[in-house]
Amino acid sequence: MRGQVTEVYKIYDSRDKELVIPVYQRNYDWKIDNCRQLLDDLAELIATGRRKHFFGAVVGKPDSSWEWVVIDGQQRLTTVSLLMLALSRLVDDGAIEAPDPGLGERLRRNYLLKDQATGDTRFKLKPVKNDARAYRRLFGPESEFIERSNVTANYRYFLTELPKLGLDADQIWDAICRLEVMHLDLEPEDDPQRIFESLNSTGLALSEADKIRNLVLMGLSAKDQEVVYEDFWNRIEVNVGYETDDFLRWYLTAKTSKTPRFDRVYESFKKFAADTGLRGAALLAEVRDYSDCYRRVRAADTGSKAADAKLRKLNILRQDVALPFFMPVIADFRAGALSEGEFVRVIDIIESYMFRRFACDIPTNGLNKVFATLYAELRRIQTPDSRFSDVLAYSLRRREGSGIFPDDQWFAEDFATHNLYKIRSERRQYMFECLENGDSNDVRDIAGRLAEGTLSVEHIMPQTLTEAWRAELGQDATEIHETWLHRIGNLTVTGYNSSYSNSPYEQKRTTENGFAHSPYRLNQEMKESPVWTVEQLRARSERLVREALAYWDYPQTSFVPPKPQLPVEPLGTDTEFTNRIAIRFEYQDATATVRN
Repeated sequence: MRGQVTEVYKIYDSRDKELVIPVYQRNYDWKIDNCRQLLDDLAELIATGRRKHFFGAVVGKPDSSWEWVVIDGQQRLTTVSLLMLALSRLVDDGAIEAPDPGLGERLRRNYLLKDQATGDTRFKLKPVKNDARAYRRLFGPESEFIERSNVTANYRYFLTELPKLGLDADQIWDAICRLEVMHLDLEPEDDPQRIFESLNSTGLALSEADKIRNLVLMGLSAKDQEVVYEDFWNRIEVNVGYETDDFLRWYLTAKTSKTPRFDRVYESFKKFAADTGLRGAALLAEVRDYSDCYRRVRAADTGSKAADAKLRKLNILRQDVALPFFMPVIADFRAGALSEGEFVRVIDIIESYMFRRFACDIPTNGLNKVFATLYAELRRIQTPDSRFSDVLAYSLRRREGSGIFPDDQWFAEDFATHNLYKIRSERRQYMFECLENGDSNDVRDIAGRLAEGTLSVEHIMPQTLTEAWRAELGQDATEIHETWLHRIGNLTVTGYNSSYSNSPYEQKRTTENGFAHSPYRLNQEMKESPVWTVEQLRARSERLVREALAYWDYPQTSFVPPKPQLPVEPLGTDTEFTNRIAIRFEYQDATATVRN
């Protein structure tokens, strides 16, 4: 690698050279604060008379006599281009004093546009994809600018702020000419990926996905880079809603049965790629397929109305930890390897498993390991005549410790007695959504309204025990209040929480929009009962427990995994049994079991 300190403008100073930001680079993401700092540095250069200002490093490699591929430093190069373009526009429009009125045209001709002998507008800088489109539009009418782009936002910032510096155009250009960079050219023997990793180990803010994209694309030809980026990488990012770091972490978990740390996703993917021996399109083909499955889970868009209804509710819990299991399951369903009924039942079982654990206050840290290995385990022990859902039920029911699946007795007791008011908001939203709607097609949006605040959780017996409520509850009012306040039997939903306040039960029930007029199934007992005592609390609790046991059921299964097939060895003079134990032998028609 050859390098020298040089003025940054000289990198653009070649009639035919094109600075290419390859598709594996991240998008331009300098913010206004970065641009403000650059203008402050330029103003300080002029004010102090300093000869130079170091502006960082720019690394690239010649790809041909007319292309220089930028390995690192695209943010600086793009920003300086925007600065020069803004200065040229201000000079042309007379918006800034210009001792040299030809400066604007000279900046465009020498540093921004290539030789135009062909009559076409050609640009020295070629940013990536959407950035390139926004950048090209800046050379045309403002009506065609792409306003949502960082490229446009920073260009407009320079247009607005350069005149405020109190400098003329020649002074500003002189300051730009004093910006220096370490200009590094890679030589044929240099490994761009290793150099990229070395540069970015010093703290540059690249995401794990940025580094993985570079790993996959950097070693390909320019043509292959374009194809793999468009047909694979870009489709992956769109599928996962640009949550690419998270998706790749769960993809690796699904493929390796190990969950990488958030800051080690790149290293894990690098090892995974090396182990598979795949590269380019072949490496990303399955990643793209899994990204579609990821999208289908997150969007509840599997192609099955029944499954989608289940997933929409399950997604309220925001339990991404189950994605390494669901992605290959959806792939099986989409491929026809799993029937719709089986698919729906699998979601049912996972839903029950997760909610029962929440209700029984079992720590969630054991779920990472469960879902990292679950799919592979089920496929390993499944027999040709068994159903996938039965194997799943078997696997989850047999777990102990941190992976345990609470049975009916445990779940019923904890669901009835635990404080279900002071739980995480998404769990509370999900719980009331399921209790209200069950598996009915006639549903109300409980979770959505709880999330937006148009519906709230109501204590039927209020949190403050008034004299009216003491009379309602009787002589054991204090004990009843302490015991039942936050239990499920005393919790419901209403859109009129503030108007209910600590009102007596009869008022809560019969007032306008009171419980007697409630549209919710959850409020069945309050519609029917003129009083609210421990008997009503107990009866409502028992009903909700029965419904919970039915909805979040403990799956039954008759599946028994096949016993491992032990090796069979014929007896002979050369048969070796050292460190091996024979458990049975056969001779002609007779068999016998060895007793230890």
